[in-house]
Amino acid sequence: MLSRTQEAEAEARRAFRSEQGRPWFRHNPTGADAVAAATKAAGTARERVAECLLAARLEQLHERSAARPGRPASRTERLPGLAARPLDGEASGVVVA
Repeated sequence: MLSRTQEAEAEARRAFRSEQGRPWFRHNPTGADAVAAATKAAGTARERVAECLLAARLEQLHERSAARPGRPASRTERLPGLAARPLDGEASGVVVA
């Protein structure tokens, strides 16, 4: 989804035009080789922007979760307390397999 954002599409268009403008494609910027290279460059640019957007979003989420007060205890801290709790009435009987 991040590769379909406006930022990614804009960067893909810039990369496409840039690749078509290379000296070896200037004589025929709409030829098969030029279009193939430009399409590949656009895809690469789109992926890089998506990766950058993902990294920024993950950083935001990390900062938000670190700033949240009263974070729940980790699983290793909760397990001893859970193991010490008695089982419910019916489940505390003898289990026959």
